[in-house]
Amino acid sequence: MLWVGWLFGAMGSWIHQLTSGWLILELTDSPFMLGLNGVFMSVPFLIMSMYGGALADRMDRRHVLLMAQTLSTLLAFIPGVLTALGVIQVWHIYTLSFVSWTVAAFDAPARHALIPTLVPKEELMRAIAITSILRRVTALVGPLIGGLAIGTVGVAGAFFVYAAFHGMVLVSVILMRSHHTELEHQKTSMARSIVEGLKLMRGHRVIFGILTIEAVHTFFGSYQELMPVFARDVLQVGPTGLGFLYASPGVGAFFATAVLVMLGEVKKKGPLFMATAFLQPLIVALFALSPWMGISMLALMLAGLLDVVGGTVRNTMLQLSTHEQMRGRVMAMNIMVHRGLGPMSGIQSGTLATFIGAPLAITTGAAVVITYATFLFRRTPELRRYSSQRPPAMLRPMTQQTAK
Repeated sequence: MLWVGWLFGAMGSWIHQLTSGWLILELTDSPFMLGLNGVFMSVPFLIMSMYGGALADRMDRRHVLLMAQTLSTLLAFIPGVLTALGVIQVWHIYTLSFVSWTVAAFDAPARHALIPTLVPKEELMRAIAITSILRRVTALVGPLIGGLAIGTVGVAGAFFVYAAFHGMVLVSVILMRSHHTELEHQKTSMARSIVEGLKLMRGHRVIFGILTIEAVHTFFGSYQELMPVFARDVLQVGPTGLGFLYASPGVGAFFATAVLVMLGEVKKKGPLFMATAFLQPLIVALFALSPWMGISMLALMLAGLLDVVGGTVRNTMLQLSTHEQMRGRVMAMNIMVHRGLGPMSGIQSGTLATFIGAPLAITTGAAVVITYATFLFRRTPELRRYSSQRPPAMLRPMTQQTAK
């Protein structure tokens, strides 16, 4: 039920993103106003995610999901109604983006932290693997559904399709059953819970290493934003070729998920994680420097494969290294790094590409990732030696560490 809800939610997000973007351009004819919508999404998510993580450590996480999805479903109908009435304005879209992503900041940590309560420990890596593929699959299907919806039932109808997808997410949460465990004592203030979580994560070398390498990779190692430049100016393959470039990482992700599901539990997670941390940016640099479409597609397939393998191993290590009472806050930090910094990576790569060109901009970012991975490899032996057979000390709340 969690996976099905995640699937519908991710597809709904793509439909909403495409429909909102189309409507903003129709209303303003301004690329700047279109890009500004991303600010109203990322800022509340970055600010409120740690509050969402702290709440997920204080309540039954399924109840947090239920409240968040009820609000999200109600909010999803508003743009459709306003558009159907002909009164929709740009500030309505910005306001709804801000509120919706504030709610998402409470939904996401609880959703990720819920996974270990739904599957046995030995199946955790498989479970995370099949959730890792969702973003890739829905990136292909979601925009297609959104485009067809706009073309057949109009913008208002597309928003109602998005609302229907959110309704399916709510149904999946209602049908879900999970094992609730006693979480943090309610007398601890939210602010103190957040500060405690940040301090403890800073002191846990494995978790701190994983989060920092993910932050560097997300901000400097992104390449998707410049894909249109490669299709038009570097490879000269036009819009059709651009579609193939966007689809290539998804093909690699499918293969990665199949392999991970068949393998199941991987004992030596640390070496595998560090290998992907080095190899993935190398493959991205190969894509950036390739003048041939075939080599570029193959490189992107390998990049997608390594991205899913590395992400699955990373998330599994985070889950296994975190005590149940801290999991919401750790997942919040992970989501902030991945989803919060993601929209900002385009600013970095786009600015650099303006001065030195897209191939060198992507290659420079890959070099930064490899440099930090080398530093982390040398300074954090606990990370490169991480094994399920002998995992490092688990991250626990301050009260339990003090008692110990």
